[in-house]
Amino acid sequence: MHVVSDECVKCGACADTCPTSAITEGDTKYIVGDACIDCGACESVCPTGAIAAE
Repeated sequence: MHVVSDECVKCGACADTCPTSAITEGDTKYIVGDACIDCGACESVCPTGAIAAE
């Protein structure tokens, strides 16, 4: 599964790209949920590099 670090600026690019809608908006950053299939689409669109494989 992928995780979102504190570098997240809540731009929403990852959530818009996720094919399984596994990424939702949290209080301070986006959160990757259990529906994550480790496709890496979110990682490649994150402008701050805040998403990485766990």
